[in-house]
Amino acid sequence: MTFSGTRFAGWYLTAQGLAFAAWWAYLFWVPAGRGAFVPPGASELDLLAFSLPDLLVAVPASLAAGVAFLRRLRWTLPLAWLAAGAVSYAFVYCVAWAWLRGGGWISVAFMAPAALLSTVAALDASEGALRIFRRASRSSPMRHVLATLGQITLFWTLFLLVVPLAVRFVEARLGWPSLVFAGRTALAPLLFLLFSALGLASGVTMASRGAGTPLPFAAPNELVVAGPYAYLRNPMVVAGLGQGISVGLWLGSAAVLGYVLVGGLIWNFLVRPAEERDLLQSFGESYRAYCRQVRCWFPRLRPFIATVRPTAGESSPAADSSR
Repeated sequence: MTFSGTRFAGWYLTAQGLAFAAWWAYLFWVPAGRGAFVPPGASELDLLAFSLPDLLVAVPASLAAGVAFLRRLRWTLPLAWLAAGAVSYAFVYCVAWAWLRGGGWISVAFMAPAALLSTVAALDASEGALRIFRRASRSSPMRHVLATLGQITLFWTLFLLVVPLAVRFVEARLGWPSLVFAGRTALAPLLFLLFSALGLASGVTMASRGAGTPLPFAAPNELVVAGPYAYLRNPMVVAGLGQGISVGLWLGSAAVLGYVLVGGLIWNFLVRPAEERDLLQSFGESYRAYCRQVRCWFPRLRPFIATVRPTAGESSPAADSSR
């Protein structure tokens, strides 16, 4: 079992190991292809020197982790995290190398998705070892609201400011064209304000009515079906993706829009199944009834009205979560 209930971790890590090995084979057999990955003033030997740790650590760790996961072997988890750590280290090295040398950003563009997805794969394979879903400690509604606002501030700063600016920086260094069309700079802030309002309203509603926060390790103690949740099952996710699209439009960055799309896919196929499984186990038939009437991505025209408001820990029949 994984958090997502899929075999993503196994297939991805296997594909990553094969892709890394194929990339190094290409660089050794086609010397003309090395220039694109070498910053100005650096030697090709600097690039080739990194083949040794890649081929001795990242490639075998990825392949071993992928095969171990698919065969459900006991060493899957440490191998998955070894692969994720090796790839993340290589990514940070590429960032430092490109920054100090003033070029070679294509390596960063290739390694960033690999570092992200290998870490996601390791997390997905960590079911049973990492306790992600925990209910928040009982406290006053105001304390939960303040905690939620603090989380929102942190997440918005990181994912809507720092990461998009870094993506746009690399995109500009690579000379990729900007995304420009009439009305872009007027549309982007309007959409950002609308989706930000939805995100704030959703977070405050969850904190004040659910006795918890949006984070899974301080999750609500009560099923929240009021406010934006009466119309849409995951309004904070929709708000976050809408904000990300707005930022991408404002920056004129196709790469930022791609980053938002990847984030949405990761959440929908890897995070959402685990979250829904936890909610079903915690709130039982009440959550099942809510899922039948309120959709994940498309809002209702009329608000959902619950007949029962269970608290976490309510007994529930074992069943697949409604999507």
